[in-house]
Amino acid sequence: MVAFCYFHSPSLLHASAVVVGASLWLSNSSLRFGPSRRHRQQVDASAASGVWHRRVAASSAAAISTVVRARGRYNRSAVSMASLGRVAGAQGNRLPFLYGTAWKKEATTDLVVQAVREGFRGIDTACQPKHYREDLVGAAIARLAREGIPREELWLQTKFTPMRGQDPANVPYDPKAPLRIQVEQSIAQSVRNLGTDHIDSLVLHSPLPTLQETLEVWSVFERAVDNGTVGQLGISNCYDFETFKGLFEQSRVKPKVLQNRFYKDSGYDSQLRAFCLENGVTYQTFWTLSANPNVLKASPVVSAAHRLQVTAAPVLFRWLIQSGHQPLTGTKSREHMRQDLQAADLQLTSAEMSAIGELFCENEGSSGGPSGCSVQ
Repeated sequence: MVAFCYFHSPSLLHASAVVVGASLWLSNSSLRFGPSRRHRQQVDASAASGVWHRRVAASSAAAISTVVRARGRYNRSAVSMASLGRVAGAQGNRLPFLYGTAWKKEATTDLVVQAVREGFRGIDTACQPKHYREDLVGAAIARLAREGIPREELWLQTKFTPMRGQDPANVPYDPKAPLRIQVEQSIAQSVRNLGTDHIDSLVLHSPLPTLQETLEVWSVFERAVDNGTVGQLGISNCYDFETFKGLFEQSRVKPKVLQNRFYKDSGYDSQLRAFCLENGVTYQTFWTLSANPNVLKASPVVSAAHRLQVTAAPVLFRWLIQSGHQPLTGTKSREHMRQDLQAADLQLTSAEMSAIGELFCENEGSSGGPSGCSVQ
């Protein structure tokens, strides 16, 4: 599947589609892939020379071409393991979906295993016992490995949560330690909890009170990338454009992820989403369905769902995917997992993309910056 990003402005009559990445969707019955340790070593060895990016572009194009010729059927004879491995390793954050693990408590292990069996390959968690059981995500990874789905076929994202987001009675690091040490201890705890030597994506759960403090945390994050413990960096719950822009401009290792609630009160992050698309940052959404019941009932969504013979939820997820974004879903229902995954195989028309995008212009909050009509 090729994910498209749609831009349109009042001066254009039609949306123009720009390919932003090859999102190859894999289920239990099809070929699975993930960033192997050997692949990560190849990335590290070639990144300094700049050769890697050219190789990724070439291999991605070749993989896309092969998939198109195979008419969407992913199998070992149609697509080479090497090509898919390179695409996945370079663009793991371009998986159509991530499975979110917040508020799953003791059911976390079973639900993660179920989600992966259904087809999810990206998992989002956090080193925050208050809302996540990162250790039980690790237990799920171990169980899946015993079932024949190794760690290398999964893409793991976790978070460092500052003290104000932690339960004071259950903090996964020394709350009295300097901030730098807290971050180091949290990363080490995540590695232990997940039972892995590599975190694909490390996210700051929220900005700190000042940009200086945020950058202090970020400098520890950057060292984790330098030593190979972490693949890429991101930030969550960052709704202020100047804060995110400041982090992006002043950091050495640029954020590759911005994970926010997708809802009316933030104006659907229109300005932030535009910045992300322009600067190669993956905008991840949570609260996508629960915060938007009116959107799910809106005529453009219902009409597209009727044409595609699916429920409304996959249509909204598809709009986000096709816009170049990456939604999270945290459903506990096997049926809803399957329905959500349908979004990876759908294709909205340009007219449907525009009509659904207009809903986020009409429903903008007062704090969202420029009109959401400018980005879809």
